[in-house]
Amino acid sequence: MGVTRTLVNYAVKTKYDDLPKEVVEKVKLATLNILGAAFGGYKTKLANLHLKLAKDVGGGRPESTIIGDGSKVACPLAAYANGNLAFILDYEDMLYYILHPGHTTVSSALAVGEKVKASGKDFITAIALGYEVAGRIAISMQPSPERGSKVWGEQYHPFASVVPAGKLLNLNEDQMEIAFGIAGTYATVPSAYKYFGRVKETRPMREVKLGWGWMCMAGVFAALSAKEGFKGGYGILDGDEGFWIMAGSDRCDFERMTRCLGTEYLIMDTEFKIHPSIGWNHPPYMATKSLIEKHEVKPEDVKRIIVKGMQADRIADYNPQGMVDAMFSLPYTLATTIMREKLLPDMYSDEKMRDSRIQSLLKKITIEPDAESDRVWFDKQMMVFSIEIYMKDGRCLSTRVEYPKDKPPFGVSEVKAKFRDLASLTLTPERVEEVIRTVEKLDGLDDISELTGILAP
Repeated sequence: MGVTRTLVNYAVKTKYDDLPKEVVEKVKLATLNILGAAFGGYKTKLANLHLKLAKDVGGGRPESTIIGDGSKVACPLAAYANGNLAFILDYEDMLYYILHPGHTTVSSALAVGEKVKASGKDFITAIALGYEVAGRIAISMQPSPERGSKVWGEQYHPFASVVPAGKLLNLNEDQMEIAFGIAGTYATVPSAYKYFGRVKETRPMREVKLGWGWMCMAGVFAALSAKEGFKGGYGILDGDEGFWIMAGSDRCDFERMTRCLGTEYLIMDTEFKIHPSIGWNHPPYMATKSLIEKHEVKPEDVKRIIVKGMQADRIADYNPQGMVDAMFSLPYTLATTIMREKLLPDMYSDEKMRDSRIQSLLKKITIEPDAESDRVWFDKQMMVFSIEIYMKDGRCLSTRVEYPKDKPPFGVSEVKAKFRDLASLTLTPERVEEVIRTVEKLDGLDDISELTGILAP
C-alpha cells in the first residue's frame, strides 16, 4: 500500500471518538483563531476584491456563509472567500513554518459543513484530519537547502482542504483517493520566490499571495468532483513521480509521512500567529518588542537598528508600497513595533504607512543575510535572528532569538483576546462572546449552522 492510500484510509476511517481530548480542544482553539483572523481580514480594502469575486461567481446557489459579510454563496466560493479573509492579514497559524493549515481546513469545513448540515463532532474530526494529513505531506516533502534556495512554495495546501471536505461529504476510500488526485492536480506551482523573492525583483507583491483562496476552493472542488463520480488519479503522493517532485522538491521522506499515524497529532505542534505578518518576521518582532519594553525605548531615541537572520534579502523591504508588501517587510514590522502600534488592520492602512515617524524609522533599519541561519531553516525548520538597537545615548541593546525555542506562550487566553480585538471591529460585544461560547461547545452542536449563523452582525 502506498502512502496515499495509507493517508486516505486514515482520513476515511478515523472517528470523533478516536481523537484525544487535547486534540479536540486544540481544534476548537484553532477554529476560534481562524475566525478572528477572518474578521480582521474582513475589515481591509483587499477583502472587498475577494468578496465581490466570490459573490459574482458563486452567488447562484446560497449554500455557505461568508464570515463578517453574512452573504451565502456556492460552497466552493465560500471556501475561497473565507480562506482569503483568514489570510489577508497573515495572522492565521503555522505548522513548522512550512504550512498554514488553519485557514484552509476551517474555511473548507465551514463551507461544506454548512452545506451538508454537519454536526459539531463531525466538523471537529474533519478539521483535525486536515491538519494531520496536510502536515505530514508538507513536512515530508521539504526540499534540500540547495534546492529550496531556488524553488520553494506551499502548494500542498489543497490537501488541507480536500480532507475535511471529503470527510464531511462522507467519501469512501476510493472516492477520497480520487479527490486527493484531483486536489494535487489543482494545486498551485511553487511560486514563493516570484511572490516574496528578492525585494527589488518582486515588489509590489501580488495581492492573491500564494493563491490561498484558490487552494481552499480547489480542495472543496476536488471532493465534490469525487462525490459526483469523477474517476482516476490514484497514488498522487506515491513514487518517483509523486506530488513531491511535481511541486519542485528534490526529496521525499515517505516513512515520515505515515510514522505514528493516529498516535501522534501534528495539530498539537501548531502555533498561532502572534503578529499580523509573515511568520519569518515573528522572532525579530518579539525580540524587538522585548528590548524596547525592557529598556523603555522611545522611537526618537533610536539611532540605528541592525538585524541578521535567515532569508534576509526576501524580507528587507525598506519602502513597502501596499499592505501586502508591509506584511512581508521586516523593517516595517520593526518600525511599527517601536511605535507600539496596535495589532489591528489599521496598522496597514494607507495613512499609517505614510506616517512620517514610521518612514523615519524605516531609514534607520538594516537587514543583513546570514548563511548559517538559512541552512538551519531548510534543515531544521528553525528561525534564527540577532537584533542590535543602537541608541543616541551610546547604548547598544542586543539579543538573539531562535524559534520555536524562544516563542512566548500563546494559548487559550491569548487567542481569545486576539479574537475579541478582531471580531469586535464587526460584531457587537454580545455577539463576540456568543461566538466564543459556541466554539467552546462545538462538540455539542447538532448542526454547524449554529456557528455559521452568528458569524455576521
